Amino acid sequence: MELQEARKAARYSQEEVAGKLGVSRPTYAKMEKDPGMVTVDDAKKLAKLFGMSIGDIFFDSDYS
Repeated sequence: MELQEARKAARYSQEEVAGKLGVSRPTYAKMEKDPGMVTVDDAKKLAKLFGMSIGDIFFDSDYS
């Protein structure tokens, strides 16, 4: 699942997620477009926030 899909499913705005991560909204928006920008620490926080695995953040769910 993409970060944007997960965020919308959890009914968070980009601003809210950015605040939970301690980053600016533009920085979080870049993470949604390029998961390669997500640090391991941020991935842990996002996984917990969205109820997903860290692998889901870095890899497409169809990845095998």
